[in-house]
Amino acid sequence: MIDDLHFHDTRHLAITRLAQKIDVLDLARMTGHRDLKKLMVYYNPTAEDIAKKL
Repeated sequence: MIDDLHFHDTRHLAITRLAQKIDVLDLARMTGHRDLKKLMVYYNPTAEDIAKKL
């Protein structure tokens, strides 16, 4: 058992990994986020990740 592990932690990890594969707007639709500011809490790409997409 992992102490201090919550559903929110797994959601954050899943959304971060999905963000590496799909567009942010598609990610928002998939996760049900209407406000992109709230989605940005989960979407944490590095500069290197963004550069790879270019």
